[in-house]
Amino acid sequence: MISGAQTQTPAVGLSGPNTIITRKTLEPPVTVENLNKYTFNIIPDRDPVPMIDDPAKNVQHIACLAPANNFIDCHTSIRSLCDIQYTCGSGDRPTLCDCALYYGYPEPEAIGDRTFQEACGVKDEL
Repeated sequence: MISGAQTQTPAVGLSGPNTIITRKTLEPPVTVENLNKYTFNIIPDRDPVPMIDDPAKNVQHIACLAPANNFIDCHTSIRSLCDIQYTCGSGDRPTLCDCALYYGYPEPEAIGDRTFQEACGVKDEL
């Protein structure tokens, strides 16, 4: 996001450190106006990295289903992608198998005749 503000190029961050306070220490300098105009940060709940500084104007807060005692897992990009897919949908694209298998999201509804287990290679346990 710093590079986007410095070069006046649209930039998207996922769990990026915010830069409103630290912008005065950067070279070349970054203005609040450029941070607000050119940057967008996706911030998961309880993610410690974006808490380092104050956010610019364009942010999207998302949920984090990591256990309360494992807040550092809120900085995992796959977990964030799972929340975005679960909240916003994935259109006609399949969701990641990992979302249901490892991150606590519900199994997606089947499209066609393949089950979730078949599509994701889940072996039946005897």
